[in-house]
Amino acid sequence: MVKPGDFLANARVRAALTREVLEERMRQHRKYGQQQHRHRISFDQADFDYHARLADIERLINADPATKSWQSILLEQVYAAMAADELPVARQRLVKAAAVIFAWIEDIDTRPAPGGGVDGS
Repeated sequence: MVKPGDFLANARVRAALTREVLEERMRQHRKYGQQQHRHRISFDQADFDYHARLADIERLINADPATKSWQSILLEQVYAAMAADELPVARQRLVKAAAVIFAWIEDIDTRPAPGGGVDGS
């Protein structure tokens, strides 16, 4: 049985998740082709500031263990990426958001089920 929180033991779960995500990307590519969209709707500083404020709110929520959740962790990372005004910084923050998504799914897939088994296996 995979132990929750054991990084090495969860390698099999992570590999399966990676395959699943890549399969979804292939499905998207077949459906939409190569996707190249604008990175921003506008470059108005107010847009950057708005997303930075949202990231700060989620950061405050995450500072309190009683309110911290996967949703608030992910939103903090996504809003931080949207607040970045340079593509290399946005990319770095999107990688962090993707890692949070992987961690959240990994938590779902390795959390003990009520019957004693492991979800997602």
